Amino acid sequence: MKYPFFITILLLFTLSLQAQRVGFNKAKINFTEVWVWEYTDINGNKTEMAIYREPKLNYWLLTSETYGSTDEMCDWIILKPDGICYFAYKNAELDAGKTLLKMKMDVPKIKTMPLYWRKTGKRKFFGDKSLGFPRFNGIEYTVSYLKTKEKSSFYLANTNADFTPLSYFNDLETDAKMPISFPKDIPSNKVVLSEKAFGLKYSVGYSFKYISHTEYHINFSE
Repeated sequence: MKYPFFITILLLFTLSLQAQRVGFNKAKINFTEVWVWEYTDINGNKTEMAIYREPKLNYWLLTSETYGSTDEMCDWIILKPDGICYFAYKNAELDAGKTLLKMKMDVPKIKTMPLYWRKTGKRKFFGDKSLGFPRFNGIEYTVSYLKTKEKSSFYLANTNADFTPLSYFNDLETDAKMPISFPKDIPSNKVVLSEKAFGLKYSVGYSFKYISHTEYHINFSE
C-alpha cells in the first residue's frame, strides 16, 4: 500500500508517541537459524511462516516472511527475551532511510504447564535432521475451553529458545501481525510444533516444518 506524504508523516508521528527512538549497543547482528512453520491461509492455501533466530542472544527476527504484507512500511522487527522490540521502518517515497523505534511487551515467564493442558500419551517427530538440526520429539496435549466450547490439540517439545516474545507479539498495537498465534499460557521453553483447533465456526491448523542454518545480517550502521 502506498501512503500519501501527510499520512506517512502522521503514521510515524503516531508510532513515536507509543515508542521511543533508540540507539543499539551492537553495530551488527547475525541471525544464523531460520524456523519454519506451515499453515493454511484464509484462502485455504498451504503457505509458510519463517522466523529467524540468533541463538546466543536468544533474539528473534521477524521480516515480511513472518508478517507478510500486514505492515508494508516495516522492514524488520527484532524481539528480545525481555519483551523489548525494535522496529525498522522504511520510507521509500521520501528516501529517508530507516527509522528505528522501540516498544516494550509484558512477557510473563510461566514455569509450569497449566492443569487444563492434558497429555494424551501420543508422540510425534517434527523437523528435518538432514538440515543439520535434530528433530523435535513432540508430546500431544489437549485443551478444552469451557466458554467457547472449543477444543484444541497441540504438540509441544522442550527447546533452548524463548518463545514468550513470539507468543505475545500479536498483542502489540502495531499493523504487523503473525499469521500464527502461539498460546501464551505455557512455559517459555516450549516450542509449539502443531495446533489443530475445532471450534463452532472455524478451525485452525499449523505445523512445524524445520530449522535450517542461514545467514541474515542486520546492520545498524545503515
